[in-house]
Amino acid sequence: MNEKIKTNASFAIYPVIGAVSGLIINFLIMKSPLPAIFPGYMDGFAGKIYSVDLISGIFIYCIAAPVLEEIIFRLLAYDLLYRYLGYLPSALISSLIFAVYHMNVVQGVYAFIMGMLFCSLYHRDHRIPVPILLHIGANLAVWLLSNALR
Repeated sequence: MNEKIKTNASFAIYPVIGAVSGLIINFLIMKSPLPAIFPGYMDGFAGKIYSVDLISGIFIYCIAAPVLEEIIFRLLAYDLLYRYLGYLPSALISSLIFAVYHMNVVQGVYAFIMGMLFCSLYHRDHRIPVPILLHIGANLAVWLLSNALR
């Protein structure tokens, strides 16, 4: 098999890893005390993201947001920090910034954990499509399932 084709085919696993990870982490967080401790979570941003139609939601939350966020938080923030701090501090700091960016504790915990996953696989391959595809898979799975359950 041509090495370029084999490499491009390996990208197909990343949305699956992102989807499975996102669903598991989201489930664990929703079963934790966090939503009860921070009940405003569903009234704020989380409640609004499910009010858009299917096509707009998929484009905004499952394509545009992951691409832009991964460029900002992995390609720019993580890479800049990595030059000075190395892997673990850079992954922790960029994931923490990613969590704070989500502006609520419940989603922030989820974003921090997923950010660490995105950093670890980005660090391993150092190709920006890796965290983008992970993020797309996670957002798509969680957004579609959450909409189906509403």
